[in-house]
Amino acid sequence: MEWDGLTDRERFNEWYLKERDRLADTARDADWNGLFEELGKHPRRVNLPRPGNRSGFAPLHQAAWHGADFAVVSRLIAHGAWRTQRTRDGRRAVDIAREQGHTHLLELLEPVVVRQLPSLPEVLEDHFHALLRERTGRCFEEIEHLLPPLAPLTEGPAVEIFFQVVGMMGGFTYRLEEDYVHVHAHSRMDADDGDHYRVTPEGWSRIERTRVPPPPSRTAQRPPS
Repeated sequence: MEWDGLTDRERFNEWYLKERDRLADTARDADWNGLFEELGKHPRRVNLPRPGNRSGFAPLHQAAWHGADFAVVSRLIAHGAWRTQRTRDGRRAVDIAREQGHTHLLELLEPVVVRQLPSLPEVLEDHFHALLRERTGRCFEEIEHLLPPLAPLTEGPAVEIFFQVVGMMGGFTYRLEEDYVHVHAHSRMDADDGDHYRVTPEGWSRIERTRVPPPPSRTAQRPPS
């Protein structure tokens, strides 16, 4: 899955903007067949809003607003749509469905916790965001990024999310381990695997990872003549 925190549309390539706008247009227009066709080509984009992130409405929020069929919303969730994801004004899909009177979706859209975070989300996110700021230097000062929440990690048994950072030539991939959040900082400029970090309720620290050398190659033997 991907988290898009970039708020400046001008930072995207033209061809990428067209693809993302097409995805957003299908959800806005309740063109569910078109939406799933786009997600078939780009499944990782299921939680992405329109580039620029003005409203923060991802496809699941649009489905909730339209009061889409139960089957459509179930299919979006099966694709990995996050029920905990909030719009720019703080609403989840279930909140939008309730406001619009779409009661047939309320139970389905209520977030389900599959894995627990090791502490309150606010505590863990403070340390997580501190790590991101420390690791990226001035990137967040020069270009606005909306920093990712951790709640989506609780929605599945093995959720892994990539957060691209402009100016870093890479970003962060993060996932929930048994008692901490594992964060992998990587860039196209890295000569190795990048850096790995552990985020706990107490803070964050770097993890030293031992690289395992590849097994020696075997010389191909000719069959007996």
